[in-house]
Formats: sequence, structure tokens, C-alpha cells
Amino acid sequence: MSKHITKEIPVSLHVKKYLEYTFGKQYTFSKNDFLGRIIFGVFQRGYRLREKVRLDTTYSIKLTEDNINRLGRHVKWEDCLSLDKGIDSVFRNQLHFLMNIHKKLGFESAKEAMLQGLYEIGITESDINFESLYRDYDRKKRYTKNKRSKPNSLKNRKPSSYDFFN
Repeated sequence: MSKHITKEIPVSLHVKKYLEYTFGKQYTFSKNDFLGRIIFGVFQRGYRLREKVRLDTTYSIKLTEDNINRLGRHVKWEDCLSLDKGIDSVFRNQLHFLMNIHKKLGFESAKEAMLQGLYEIGITESDINFESLYRDYDRKKRYTKNKRSKPNSLKNRKPSSYDFFN
């Protein structure tokens, strides 16, 4: 049986609550879920030293000795901000998906769905500003409708030999 090592990664408070809701108090590293892929992707590309930003709290990850050897022993886990940014991005995407589904099904407004989702996870206004989350959703919603290009559009496509047979 392999020995497990626990590492503490710095995260913001809302990210910690999201991770505890999704994985529990402690996460066991696996490359088969999104958090393991984010961790592996950050360290596989190479750790870039960024400006130091003080994050609110830490979340514990349980790794085997083999995982530590793959990820690299000389990584300063306490300085790694890329993990917090990646997990925050996944959190926001899932929240935006929930808001879109509720709005399309006609149950309630997107803002009410966001508040219900945050209440379910246990995230409060003191963890993250709800208005900034909603503004982020609104900005991304407008961007995807207006700025998205359609590369496979029929207008821009040249006729192919397949078109003559149908």
C-alpha cells in the first residue's frame, strides 16, 4: 500500500466551499475528474511564478508518492495561484450553466437560480460578491450571442462534389 501525503493548496473562500460541496473535506488526487486534470495540467505545463496574492484559506489534497513524483517535488504549492483561477473558472461555468437551464425552462429568472445554487453550496455574500457574479454571467451571455463566429456556416462554404449528388 502506498503512502499518502497531504498538501494544502491556497484557495479563495468561495472556491473552498465549492470544493467541499463537490469532493468533501479532503480530495484524493485522481486524473479522472476535473480537479485532477486541472492540477495535472498546471504542473505539466510548468509552474510560472506569479505575483503573490494572499488567498483566504487552504484546501487539502491527498496524493500518493507516485503522484508527487509525476507532478514534481520542487513545486511550491502554497504559491500556486493557477489552481485557484482554474477551479474558479469551472465553478463559474457550472453556475452559468445552472442559470441558463433555469431561464430556458422558464422556472425563474437567472438571478434567482444563481442565488439558489449559491445557497445550496453554502456560499454567502461575504465569500464572493453576488452582483459581480451576475455581471460576469450577463457579460458572458451577451458575448456568446453577439461575438461568436460560425465557422461551418452554409453562407461561407464552397460547394463540394458531395452537394451535386444530393
